[in-house]
Amino acid sequence: MELLGISTIIGYIISIYSLKYVLTDTDTDRNRIIFDLVYFIILVLFSLYVYSMIGDFSNKLDFLTSLLITFLIINFLFFLFMFTRPIQHLGLIILPLSLIILIVSMIFSENQNLGTIPNELRLHIIVSITSYGFLGLAAAQAILLNYQEKKLKRIKNSLFITILPSIEKMEQVMFELIILGFIFLTISLLSGAPFIKSELDTGLHQKIIFSLIAWITYLYLIYNRFSVGIRGKKANNLALSGMVFLFIAYLGTKLFFISF
Repeated sequence: MELLGISTIIGYIISIYSLKYVLTDTDTDRNRIIFDLVYFIILVLFSLYVYSMIGDFSNKLDFLTSLLITFLIINFLFFLFMFTRPIQHLGLIILPLSLIILIVSMIFSENQNLGTIPNELRLHIIVSITSYGFLGLAAAQAILLNYQEKKLKRIKNSLFITILPSIEKMEQVMFELIILGFIFLTISLLSGAPFIKSELDTGLHQKIIFSLIAWITYLYLIYNRFSVGIRGKKANNLALSGMVFLFIAYLGTKLFFISF
């Protein structure tokens, strides 16, 4: 497992370096092929590393391992969407964060035996993680949008700004990701509803409340997008707020797979 982790870390360092040429060089086709190949190998290594950590999906996992799985899903979604959407720049946030999570997991992961996950909850968990993946990508896009708009308002051109797509295109992709994430989040809440017990423990109660707040935040954002065409800083901040609420819900249970 340690060898897999180190290999994956080295791969991420190489991918971060190669992404620079994808975003800045004129010979984009050759650089893109190299980056895609390296990134695909990384995803294989990352998957093997995660599998070696969890052993069996029926087992409950600690928070750090659960976060690692979420980032694996984010990476897969990012890789797949790169072929249909101009989102390579999101790698500037996703790749370094994934690298940090990998390093932290190698240092602090405890692999505690926390019991098993009921069979009926597994689909709910998969849908939940997928929704976090899409909305995590949208949050990364919102961060870059806020930075882009701030720099443009101050009329400070830089190499970083020139490699980003137009604000209009960035916003379009962000809302596409939010809508997909919102759909999966809705399915997640509905699929988890039948398993709510009459007596909720504190962690589960907190998870449900903040998940619902996040759902309402994204619903409000999507409604305003189609009704009044909300955009700019307000839209970006709402996208980030929704992700913050989800992350609070994520942290609230302490152990992500203990309940839904």
